[in-house]
Amino acid sequence: MEQHEIDRQTNWLHIKYDGEDRDDECVNELSIYQNNEDDELQMLVSNVDLDNISHDNTFALTKDDAKMLVNYLQDWLNK
Repeated sequence: MEQHEIDRQTNWLHIKYDGEDRDDECVNELSIYQNNEDDELQMLVSNVDLDNISHDNTFALTKDDAKMLVNYLQDWLNK
């Protein structure tokens, strides 16, 4: 696996990285799913531990959350 991979499919965005120095140098993945019938983005954050066991956490973003996130990221991109 490359150190950083990003892939966009119809309703999915997958971001995966391996060897992140501030972490445990294990594989981490963020998957975001949008369903046009749902008012939230579904997010799955996965981290593989040193014993190669995957730990998954879910999270949902509302449209208001997403707007705030866009502003936050745009500020960061502009620095």
